[in-house]
Amino acid sequence: MEIRHLRYFLAVAEHGSVAEAARKLNIVQPALSRQIHDLEEQLGTQLFQRSIRGTQLTVAGAQFMKDCSKLLIDLEDAKKRALRAASGKLGSLRIGISPNHTAHPELLRRLRRFREIFPDVALMLEPALSPRQLLDVKEERMDGGFIAFRDLADKQLSGIKVLRSGLMLAVSSDHKYAGQPPDRLSEMKDEPCVWFPRDRAPEYHDYLIQQCMAAGLTPKQILVGTDVGSTLGMVAAGMGYSIVSEASKYNSPSGVVLHQHADIPDVHDVEFIFLSENDSPILRAFAEVMNDGGSHSKS
Repeated sequence: MEIRHLRYFLAVAEHGSVAEAARKLNIVQPALSRQIHDLEEQLGTQLFQRSIRGTQLTVAGAQFMKDCSKLLIDLEDAKKRALRAASGKLGSLRIGISPNHTAHPELLRRLRRFREIFPDVALMLEPALSPRQLLDVKEERMDGGFIAFRDLADKQLSGIKVLRSGLMLAVSSDHKYAGQPPDRLSEMKDEPCVWFPRDRAPEYHDYLIQQCMAAGLTPKQILVGTDVGSTLGMVAAGMGYSIVSEASKYNSPSGVVLHQHADIPDVHDVEFIFLSENDSPILRAFAEVMNDGGSHSKS
C-alpha cells in the first residue's frame, strides 16, 4: 500500500464518482478504478458500493476514510516537523551550566531570546561543575555547556565567549570587614577560609590559589564547601570568608556581603562550549544566539 493509493481513495470518496475523481487527479478512469480495486484487495474488504448513481462508501470505507484523512494530516505535519528540525527550529537540547552562573542576567537574557526565536525547542539546563560538563559534552550526554575554564588546546571542543567575570571577597554580614574590606587582601591571612576540594574543579581551584598568592594571601583553608552554594552558605553562617566569582552576586544567600577588591583584579572568560564536529542545526542555532555580543573561537 502506497500513499498514492490513499490519495486516490480519498478523491473517489470525496467526489462520489470514479470518473469525476479521475478528472480531478488528471489520470484516466480505468487506471484509477484499477488502483481502487488493488487497494480493496490489499485490505481484504470492499470500500465502495458501485451503482448507476455513482460510488458510495461502505461501512468499512467510511471508517477507512476517517483514518486515511488523519494519516495524511499526520504525514504532512511530520514533513513540516522534519523540515523545522533540519533548520534548527524543532528538537531538544541538554545544556550544562556551572552553579555560579545559573542566575546571571546576561545568560538569562540570551536563553530567553533563544526561547523567543525557537519556542518549539525543548531546552534542558543542568547545573554541573566544569569538569563534569566537559566529560558529558565529549561523551555526548550533553549537547553543550557554560563553563569558566578549559584546555584551549583541546581540539575536540569549540567555544563561544559569553561573559567576562571577576572575583569578589565574600564575608558574612556580621564580619568585621562586612562594611569595608581590608586595604590589602593579605590582612585576611589569619582568618578561616571556606574553600572547596581541588578534585571538584582543578583548573578553577588552581586559578583561585594563583590569584590569592599574587595578592600576597595564602588562604587558611579550614572549612570545605562542595560547591558555590554550600560555600556561600558556610560564609553566611559566619564560618569564614571565601573568594568567589562575581557572578555569585546574583544568587548569593542573605547574610553574605560581597566586596570587589583591588588585589584580585583579574577577569576570566565564561564560554559556551560544544563538540567541534557536532553539526546539529539546533545546536548551531543555539550557539548563534549565545554568540550575541561574543566572539567564536575554535580550538
